[in-house]
Amino acid sequence: MKKYGLNKIFVEGKSDKLFIDFLLKSFFKIEDSSIVIDVKGKDRLTDQPLLADIKRKEEKAKNIIIFDTDSTKINGGRKQRIEELNHDETKLNSKFEIYLLPFNDEREGVLEDLLNICVKTDFNFFDTCWDVMLSCINDSKAKNLNIPAQKAFLYSKIDLFKKYRSINWDYKGSTVYDYSDKNIWEINPDENIELKKLLDFINENLFND
Repeated sequence: MKKYGLNKIFVEGKSDKLFIDFLLKSFFKIEDSSIVIDVKGKDRLTDQPLLADIKRKEEKAKNIIIFDTDSTKINGGRKQRIEELNHDETKLNSKFEIYLLPFNDEREGVLEDLLNICVKTDFNFFDTCWDVMLSCINDSKAKNLNIPAQKAFLYSKIDLFKKYRSINWDYKGSTVYDYSDKNIWEINPDENIELKKLLDFINENLFND
């Protein structure tokens, strides 16, 4: 097995940690819950004692950041996130290796956007149904509506196909999804270029030469 020493992956929340832990186990044969650190929100990254740890700094341990890009509508977007993380690098006198979910490019979004393209393609017709629903809502004259977020979309999709699950698992949020259920998920980097991008990034940055 490749060596990763004191290198750490920092993520925004519990759902991100669950998914990255699953990827480490499935594709790198690593079962070490201490690698992925849930910082409990992007604004709390600088509170992490590991980023100031003297031993880690002496050994030049890598700080791998996997955060959401989010949307420019809510003070997010790639440019904003990179600026924030660059500021944190300077403040902590550290170096970050950064990957912004869902696709590490100019497309905005969150973890759930990546998870959606890891759901079995047989279920993709749901996406069209959801878009029609949103179009109907947007065409209505109703005011002060709370448009469902991507988390609600993915939950609804998983909920619709709950009877397809091969095992009994809690599907009420991405903090508890079971990614090993192949009746629901197609987590295959050979057929999913976006997933492969994330796995390649982890492979290139987590391990020591």
